[in-house]
Amino acid sequence: MSMETPISSKAEGSISPYTLAMARCLGGVSEGADGLEACDVHHLTNLVQGRMLEFLGDEICRQHGISDPASRSEIVTALLGIFSDEFFALFRSKLEQRPDLAVLIAKRVIRGEFEARECATAQDARRSLGRLFPAIFRKYFEYRQLDSLLRIVETDAKIQKVLFLALLRQRMNGDSPELYGEVSRILNDDAEGLCPNLFLEYVTENRIDQLAKQIRSGAWRKDRESLRQRIASICGR
Repeated sequence: MSMETPISSKAEGSISPYTLAMARCLGGVSEGADGLEACDVHHLTNLVQGRMLEFLGDEICRQHGISDPASRSEIVTALLGIFSDEFFALFRSKLEQRPDLAVLIAKRVIRGEFEARECATAQDARRSLGRLFPAIFRKYFEYRQLDSLLRIVETDAKIQKVLFLALLRQRMNGDSPELYGEVSRILNDDAEGLCPNLFLEYVTENRIDQLAKQIRSGAWRKDRESLRQRIASICGR
């Protein structure tokens, strides 16, 4: 795709907003970072980082069978807020030496995503992107085991909370709104972040009835205290 070519409305309907913004940011730039102002390189770097985290969010949703666009957006937003500093520290240090890396990665993402869009099936497109982004993670971000990275990401309490609520909504399919409301209140009051880990297994295994019994009987409080004590023991407190 030529950078000077206008992006069609059809393309805008199927390409990541981060990728579209990269294409507009690059405009007619040919090689490296020549012709880009420092602020443009910074903006392009943020877009690249956002797209990489968006891919992680998509993978989390795919692995957990989450199809709700709002939940996907919440997961990506949580990733941006939680992991941006530590996650990209090494990448930003590389950029200090080679600002052209932001341009190279952006062009690779743009080309790969538009090529994936032309695939015959959605499965083929997913395979194409499933090769593209892990390769970029390995080469430029030093993350060689994406599955291990995803497992680490999923241990974060905020991510677990979004996952849990998204899966609960899907499993309940509009039933028992009072249960959903009560669980949401418990999670909002859960400053320690213990409850998502405590409840997630119920929805991943589709044991909603058992979760409802735990909530209505108050037995979940005993489970939370047991979990708190196990964590304290492990931490030597």
